[in-house]
Parts: sequence; structure tokens; C-alpha cells
Amino acid sequence: MTAAATAPAQVAQRLRLEGLRKTYRSRGREPFEAVKGIDLDIEPGELVALLGPSGCGKTTTLRMIAGLETVTAGRILIGDRSVGDLPAGKRHVGVGFESYALYPPLSVRENLAYGLRARRDRDARRKVDAIAERLEMTDLLELRPANLSSGQKQRVALARALVRNPPVLLLDEPLSHLDAGQRQRVRRELKVLQREFGYTTIIVTHDQLEALSLADRIAVMDAGEIRQFGTPDEIFDDPASRFVADFVGEPPINLLDGVMDGDGVRIGDAGVLPVAGGGAGDGAKVTVGLRPQDCRVHRSSGNSLTATVQVYENLLEYGLATVALAGVGRRVVVQVDPGEPLTSGDTVVITAAPERVYLFGAEDGGRLR
Repeated sequence: MTAAATAPAQVAQRLRLEGLRKTYRSRGREPFEAVKGIDLDIEPGELVALLGPSGCGKTTTLRMIAGLETVTAGRILIGDRSVGDLPAGKRHVGVGFESYALYPPLSVRENLAYGLRARRDRDARRKVDAIAERLEMTDLLELRPANLSSGQKQRVALARALVRNPPVLLLDEPLSHLDAGQRQRVRRELKVLQREFGYTTIIVTHDQLEALSLADRIAVMDAGEIRQFGTPDEIFDDPASRFVADFVGEPPINLLDGVMDGDGVRIGDAGVLPVAGGGAGDGAKVTVGLRPQDCRVHRSSGNSLTATVQVYENLLEYGLATVALAGVGRRVVVQVDPGEPLTSGDTVVITAAPERVYLFGAEDGGRLR
């Protein structure tokens, strides 16, 4: 076990956001509310991802917690202490930025040690060496930022946030500039470090794979609001709205217009799928959500949708078929077992377990149960 793994951990702190708001005002323009009264309760040592598209308010939320943005309304509590009025340096949080924010004249070692030496930490050199070893960057320690690639700078920014061993850790798109191989390695190491040291952690990301693989719970944000807060399984398997279902999942969920028909939902002229529950009366218009992983492809008919294969992609571990449904303008993607290759022009039928057919309101996109 390395020196980093044996270092004493800070006591993790509970982090709470209560009615947190941020409104930007400028002369001659209408006020813009970037964060609209969000509430979050993050347990000590928990890793939470703020997941959402660009402009949804996730980075603004993180910057308010860090003390880099003023709070328009609401409270930020770390432990039992309200920190909303404290300057950033008094909040005892570690922050890693997407933009790196490295000091150009200093070497990587000096960048990592800067905050520790400012606090007169006599163990700064050992801590820097330990975190550099964990993140596979010992060969970078004597270089300056100008000599680093964007991926290397990203690792340095992440290491600088981790080296302080903070009780609360805030990371803004920490893996966005790494290549695929580095991203997987650093993601795993970040998870190990977070578990070993017990950081209470918030990661801001637009990458659903990053959120699903790292987070204990995910807050899916849109337009300054939290649309759903839950475990990765809850977010994926029980989406609260059409937006959440569409944003989380790869390949993306199929969203189709449907009409309630008895105990099922009719989709175009392709047929009727049985549903569990429903939440809408016979003849009501709904949006149907079908995840590619939940679809089953057969050669025989039944309670199913008739489809024509247009494209089949062999991805070795599984196949993806793009199919056309009669009377439906949008193409549907279904996942197929690797032992069942399909050919363009094949006629197949698609089924799904009733409890895996999601129904959403055609107008507001809310989940119908």
C-alpha cells in the first residue's frame, strides 16, 4: 500500500443545500435565474454527480458551494456550519477545475505543493509524491504547464484538489480532457481514493457514463432545477420524466408517440405493447419509452411490434439493429444477442416486458404510472 493510502483521512462532512438560488442581473437586461431553488442533502463520504446538459446550472451550483459565486438566496451547510457568507479559503473544500487554473511559472510539483505550503504543511513533499504516484504522473513533476498536454494538465488539476485530502471535494468535469484509456484509469483511481479517504464529493459532469460509474447518487439537472435525485439504478430503471429517460442511457432510449389501447399502448400501425399500470385512460395520447437493452427481437408474432430491419451493427458483445415500424416516422434501435445476426430487409417483431415500457405525458413529459 502506498503512502497516500496510509495517510490519515479527514472527517467527512455532510453537505446540504437548502433552497439555493442564483440570479444574474445586468443593466438593460432581464434577470437570468441560473439556479432555481435546489435542495440537496449529501451524506458524509458520499459521492454525488450533478449531471445535465451545458447551461443547466450544475457548474454554477458547484461554484456557489466553493465560494466562487455569491448566493442569491438559500443556504449552504458543511456539517452544521453555514458557509454561504464565508470566503472560499475558509470553507475547507478542495476544488478541481475543468479549466486547470495552473500557475504557468511553477513546475507541476510546485503547483501541487502551493496550497500545502501556504498552510505551512511540513509534509507537503511526501503528499505530493504520493498523489503523483497514485495518478501515474511522477514523470511530470519537474515540468511546467506549458510543456504538458491538455490531458496531463487535467490530471495535475485533479491531483491538486486531492493532495489536500479535503473533507469536501468539488470537481468540475475532472476527466473531460483525458483520452479514453486515461479516463478509465483515472476514474477507477478517483473512486478508490474517494473510498479510502472518505471525501464528501460532488462531481459536475455532462458524461452519463462518468456519473453512472462513479456516483453513489445522481442529481439530474435541467434549466436550473433538479429533475431527479437518486441512485444510478433508480435514475436508469425508474426515470421520473421523459427528460431524464432521454438524457441517461446509451444507446439512447427510443421515444415514440403512442395511444392507450386497453391494457397496452398502440404504436403507429406496428401493433400494441402490453404495459404495467398505465396512468392514462383508453385513447389517451402518450410518449412511449423503450430502452434498446429492454427490447427483444423475434421471428414470430404476438403481443409485439412488427418491424423491418434497416441496419444491423455487429459490436461483437452484442448487436444493434435499427428498425422501421409501420406508421412511425422515427427509427427504433434495439439490442440483439450476438448469436442472432440480422440482415437489412428482415421482418421481425419486437417485444418488451410490460414493466420496462415507460409511459410519459405527451404534453408535460411527466412519468405516468
